[in-house]
Amino acid sequence: MPRLVRATRYAAGLAVGLAHMLLALWAGVAAGTYAWQHGYTLPLDTSSSAAWNGALAIGLLVAMGALLWPQPWMTQVRSLVRGRPLAPCPTCGALAEPPTANNDLNTTPKEIAP
Repeated sequence: MPRLVRATRYAAGLAVGLAHMLLALWAGVAAGTYAWQHGYTLPLDTSSSAAWNGALAIGLLVAMGALLWPQPWMTQVRSLVRGRPLAPCPTCGALAEPPTANNDLNTTPKEIAP
């Protein structure tokens, strides 16, 4: 049963990542389509494919922004879905998994620090 729960949580975490990626791709396509329809071009681009180059550049910039800007929040959501919430480190402030106690099933009294 614990393996099924762990597998389900892992699959749900992957689904969260997939939804974020698809949303970023949709935003890039929408921005590129808008740039193409309105004729946005890159500065100093006088080639015959200037509208295409502008649409591609704007679409890529928007897609990368949609992927990278909310990445810290998506990492927290994915970790919450997987059942391992991230906590800020008390010394450096970075997000990390909370430290686990040193009393696992496989530890012996010799391995536990006094």
